[in-house]
Amino acid sequence: MFDLRYHVASLAAVFLALVIGILVGVGIASQTSVDESERRVLEEQIARLERERDSRAAEAEQLRGQQLAAATYIERTYPALMEGRLRGVRVGLLFIGQADTGLQAAVTQTLEDASAPGLVRMRALLLPVDAEAVTGPLEADQTGALGLEEVGRRLGREFVNGGDTPLWDALAEVLVEDNLGGSGEELDAIVVAHTARITNAPTARFVSGLYAGIAGGGSPAIGIETMNAQPSRIAVYRAGGLSTVDSVDTAVGRVALAELLRGGPEGYYGVKSTAEDGAVPQLEPLPLAPVPGG
Repeated sequence: MFDLRYHVASLAAVFLALVIGILVGVGIASQTSVDESERRVLEEQIARLERERDSRAAEAEQLRGQQLAAATYIERTYPALMEGRLRGVRVGLLFIGQADTGLQAAVTQTLEDASAPGLVRMRALLLPVDAEAVTGPLEADQTGALGLEEVGRRLGREFVNGGDTPLWDALAEVLVEDNLGGSGEELDAIVVAHTARITNAPTARFVSGLYAGIAGGGSPAIGIETMNAQPSRIAVYRAGGLSTVDSVDTAVGRVALAELLRGGPEGYYGVKSTAEDGAVPQLEPLPLAPVPGG
């Protein structure tokens, strides 16, 4: 959860600077013709600022305590919340850029804890794109002259739908840096991890199309990052039409991810300021497991 030590320190620094400024003013005033009533006003301002500083520090400490309590609650209830939540749900992971072992581990743990079958497939893309290398095989294969954005859109759809994947097959050598699993099964939900820095216009067009293809597929699509991700990709995911989890490396983030993959309310979840819709979506109760012999 949030660590408010830096917040408290910054508040203290601001108030300290204000107090010092007033004290300097008092010192100057004492050496001039400023009367006693004006000095009293300055002293009252100092006292008020000190009270406000103490009040803000107390509020920050109280909030930190509430967050720690919430984190403890989530940790203790995590197994019950997760078990069975993704049973039978087929999930794919697409890295827009290099694979990240930490993010992949967080997704894998989420699926395991929520009783999912495991990752159906994973692809990591080799970016930036080489426009000529991407369009060349398509022209040779008589697919037609497609723009990079349309190529990305069709690849996004193929990733979700599975089955025949002619574009992935044609472009694997120039686009796929790492992969896991086959293309046969249709996905029920998709996790996107954006790890690349987009540095040129052709790549930007390609990635824009890719997001459009994924988001338009009708299946839950969630962009993820860790609590300390730098830079944050939440704005990129939102622009691409995806729901987000900004803290997938925490128990709260994994609960949010599991419910979104299950088809829970779309939105922006986690523990950072980017989590506009709260820590987790509203959790739907799971159906009771059948009683053996019942």
